[in-house]
Amino acid sequence: MKRLVKVTIRDFSAIAENLNEPGELALYESANGRTYEAEIEPDGYAVVDVTDEDYIELAPGEYQIMIEEWTAAGKLGELTLETKSDPENDMNLLYRGVDADGREVQQAQSLPKQVVSQLAKTWFGSGK
Repeated sequence: MKRLVKVTIRDFSAIAENLNEPGELALYESANGRTYEAEIEPDGYAVVDVTDEDYIELAPGEYQIMIEEWTAAGKLGELTLETKSDPENDMNLLYRGVDADGREVQQAQSLPKQVVSQLAKTWFGSGK
């Protein structure tokens, strides 16, 4: 499935160890901090076409899925909960409540993606 991702590599040492050609590291370095369309594999790895000829593979911790436009995330009573990526922090999502006419009723709040994920697992995960 194609998704918009931002490359967020913090440590290049593991990548450098696994590359066969020294020039390949430059692809990862030049892509870092940029946003691309990527194919997300079932194992969580993202395949990014950096150029027409070159691609990189990113581990789950080396990219962030980006949501550029407000997207419906559910309902809270009469309000629609919307979310999008926080432009100030790649690791956070913005959430806001809008009424039936699309007017913001509940001001946008920034929440860490990790917190949202943990809450979802706790509230909606299945027990062992």
